[in-house]
Amino acid sequence: PDEFGIRRIRETHTKGGSIWLVEGEDKCLLVDTSIGVAPIRAFIETVTDKPIIAFASVGYYDHAGGLHQFDARLIHRNDADRMRHPNNESSVIAFYFGAALRALPHADFDPDNYAMIGCEPTRLLSDGDVIDLGDRKFEVLHLPGITDGTCGLFERETGVLFTGEALVWDDGVVYDGEPADRSADADHDAFLRSIKRLGGLPASAVYPGHGPRQTPGVMKDVIASYRARFC
Repeated sequence: PDEFGIRRIRETHTKGGSIWLVEGEDKCLLVDTSIGVAPIRAFIETVTDKPIIAFASVGYYDHAGGLHQFDARLIHRNDADRMRHPNNESSVIAFYFGAALRALPHADFDPDNYAMIGCEPTRLLSDGDVIDLGDRKFEVLHLPGITDGTCGLFERETGVLFTGEALVWDDGVVYDGEPADRSADADHDAFLRSIKRLGGLPASAVYPGHGPRQTPGVMKDVIASYRARFC
C-alpha cells in the first residue's frame, strides 16, 4: 500500500476501471470492481480477512462488473437499476467492451457472449452518506453527468479523493470525446458542475476511475482542460 494505506489492483488482461483497496480497522473498502471476469473477491481475501465493502462509482461494466461477487454491494441509488437489470447499452458494453480486453482471460472466454451479471445492491447511497471502516470514514459525493448516479468518495481527514468515472484520465491525457455521451441519463451541464465540485475539494491525493494515482494539480489541469473544451 501507499502512504495513505491504499493498494491499486488490476485485472491484468483488461483495460477496465482502476480497482482501489482501502483496509480499515474493522472493514475493507473496495472502490470499483472492474470487469469481473476474474475472481476478484477470492484474490482480495488473500490480502485481508476483514469484511469487504464493495463500492461501484457508476453502474458501468468496467467499474461494477465484479460487484455481484461480494456480500456488501454499494452504489448510488440513481444507478441501482443498472445493477439490478444490466444490458449491453446501460452497462456500455455495446460501446467499448472489445477495446477493453488486452488478452483473453482464459481459453474458453468468448468476448461476444460477455454480459454483466446483475445483482441487488445491499445499500443505496446518496450524497453525504458515510462509509465507515472503523478508523476511516469516506463521504459519498454525488457527481452526476456521466450517469445520474455517478459518484465518488472523499476522506476529509486525509484528503484522499476517489473520483470514479466522474473524472477519468490516463497519465494526464484527457479523453478525446464528450465525457457525458454514453448514457440516456447523461447530462453535460451536470457533468461540468460535478468536476467543478471535485476541483474545489482540499484533496491531497487523487485516485481516478482509470489509471494510476494522480496529484491534485494534475486533476485541476484536467478539469481546466475539460471546461475549456466543453463549456
